[in-house]
Amino acid sequence: MFRRPRMAAAIAVTGVLSAATVLTGLITNEASAQQRWPGGLELVRTHPWHSLGVLALLLVGLTVVLTALPQGGVGDDDAGGPVVSGSGPPAASPQDDSPPYPTAGTQAVAPHDRGEAQRDRLTRLSTALVSRLGRRRTAYPLDLSLAELHRLDLFVPSRLVAYHERRPETVGRAVATLVDRLRRGESVLLLGEPGSGKSLSLYDVALGLRQAGLLPIPWRALDAAEILDRIGALALDPATSPQVVMLVDGLDEASELAEDGPLAAALWELLRHTPVLVTSRTREYEEWIAFETTTLSFDEVFVLQGWSVEVEFADYLVRLRRQGLIADPGLYRTVVASERLARLVARPLYARMLTFIGPDAAMRVSGASDLYGEYLNRLSRSTDFAVRGSHPGWSGQSLAVWQAAAWFVHSRELPADAIPMTDLHVALHRERGRGAEGRALDQVIDRRTLHGTEVGEFLHYSFYEYLLARYIRDRLLSELSSEQAIALLRRDLTREIRHHLIGQLRELADDRLGERLSELYRLLRSAPGLQVADRLTVCNLLVYLISRTSPTAAELLSALLRRERDAFLLSAILWALCHHRSDPALARFFALLRHDAVFRACSRGYVLYYYGDVRTRRPPFLDVPPYVTHERTSTRVLAMFGSPTFQEIPVQRRYVDLHTFMDIYLVRHEMIGGRPLSTLRAAVDALSGKGLTPQMEEQLSELLRAISRRPTPDPNSPSFA
Repeated sequence: MFRRPRMAAAIAVTGVLSAATVLTGLITNEASAQQRWPGGLELVRTHPWHSLGVLALLLVGLTVVLTALPQGGVGDDDAGGPVVSGSGPPAASPQDDSPPYPTAGTQAVAPHDRGEAQRDRLTRLSTALVSRLGRRRTAYPLDLSLAELHRLDLFVPSRLVAYHERRPETVGRAVATLVDRLRRGESVLLLGEPGSGKSLSLYDVALGLRQAGLLPIPWRALDAAEILDRIGALALDPATSPQVVMLVDGLDEASELAEDGPLAAALWELLRHTPVLVTSRTREYEEWIAFETTTLSFDEVFVLQGWSVEVEFADYLVRLRRQGLIADPGLYRTVVASERLARLVARPLYARMLTFIGPDAAMRVSGASDLYGEYLNRLSRSTDFAVRGSHPGWSGQSLAVWQAAAWFVHSRELPADAIPMTDLHVALHRERGRGAEGRALDQVIDRRTLHGTEVGEFLHYSFYEYLLARYIRDRLLSELSSEQAIALLRRDLTREIRHHLIGQLRELADDRLGERLSELYRLLRSAPGLQVADRLTVCNLLVYLISRTSPTAAELLSALLRRERDAFLLSAILWALCHHRSDPALARFFALLRHDAVFRACSRGYVLYYYGDVRTRRPPFLDVPPYVTHERTSTRVLAMFGSPTFQEIPVQRRYVDLHTFMDIYLVRHEMIGGRPLSTLRAAVDALSGKGLTPQMEEQLSELLRAISRRPTPDPNSPSFA
């Protein structure tokens, strides 16, 4: 009956002592009827209640001692044999994370049992992590998770193309192809644009692997430390289990990859023993991951191909109508009839956003920034309505709260994928109450626990980029003091945020915006007490905004140029004017490149910073010895030179780009050859007869000869001084 001898003994002794205690109580109750008791019982008669207390304490003490005795050391088990101390592991609770291997003082577990325990633990870990991935929400429909999208059959499989072959032919459907490669034991890198469906494809791959009898272990790269610690704490060795497949989402989100850090080392070890599928955004992979993670290699690299209107987008609309999520089929006709909308739906995220705003609003969309505006405006209205139902005092400011959250992340230089939610609530707390703001934030921010702390991230990183640009736009369109302008623009903006900001300013700015920005430039250029790096960052951004938003940009920038003497800002203004086809600006640029070494160093440094080879974010970016490497810059710039769209850029701007790029090689005494040299030569030849002076054309030709034949002994020789 009792499987624990210790428990049986404790119960028996407790019963005996209980009976003795009761008997003593009865005897004591009759003590007054006897004159004298024999032997030691006389003490009980004379001290009846003391005796009762002693027996009760003895009962409690013996019970505690018996309970604490080692298990199995008191009797036999119910099988009839003696119980040996440590013979087999104790029964584990469902939360038990003890290692499945024998430890000191225990008898070794049979290899078969150890293998079963290992698989059980891996199975539980796989189930938990697949469920966690499935709970992630998507951009649309916002109230559905990845698992619910799959359950409702709203997942449209994308197609794959081989990355290195760069051919337009598709390899096949993404999920089926990836599952097949992983079943063969291969390691695969999956690239895609933001919103191309990488995470949703990863979830579907995980389900496909489970159906094939494998154990998918999906995790986000930004959670690498947590997952690797969890695997280590469980004493799991995925390399010894042939059923395990690692699925790592968002390699571009992991800062630990820098300089072959701990995550790169862990991935390298996994790649040696375990099939791995890793996802990353294409541009981030090309710009820094490929250069930082030199130890990582994959059997194959695929790219998720964009949707076509006739196939994937039409399929998606059919699935939505089948579930009753949309009723109007007119959106398909609207998209087919519009070339700009057809380009947008190539990205699945944009396609889903279009289905939310509907055909009427879609007609007002001229680009990605307009689409985000229509989408988030409509989402904010529906959010305001929902929040007001439980918080009647809500005044309808969900969009303002989202913008403030984006600014909170940017202004404090926080990671947008691990926002401290408590700090965010404190920063946004207002009289109407924290609960209402929390409900509004939940529409665009997903929450999770990281190291015991609640953190959040925008449902899509591009939401953060757009909302931050919108916050900055609203402030720029208001009256700003110099202090407010510095606080607003002292941190540089990424290309994506700049593009959103320009799109929004062009849509809403009045004709006086350029003049106000120019006046702000003059004010900050001479403001006392301003740090040099802050002054240069703010003024550089103002030059960029003027050049991209004002119809009179050339005149405004020319006026600023007349009073400018700083080499960094001279380069910024001249570059912007060359973008506006200014021949006088090109002539000045040409003269400075020939005769001013500091100006040349500023021009080279900004290019290296813009493409990611210079890591500091504070100008000026001087390219001086010891020179940094320039792999990222060379890869991106040569790809730009080889693109057909490069010929659409103004001649003046192309000249500056080519001169500065070749100067990077020249000062390093480096050579260029092969296909890069052919690309470069074709770009130089394309400028012939385009209105450049003979001296300018000869300068480019001399630069090209210098870096394609032999190193120049003196980078500041008379020809290039």
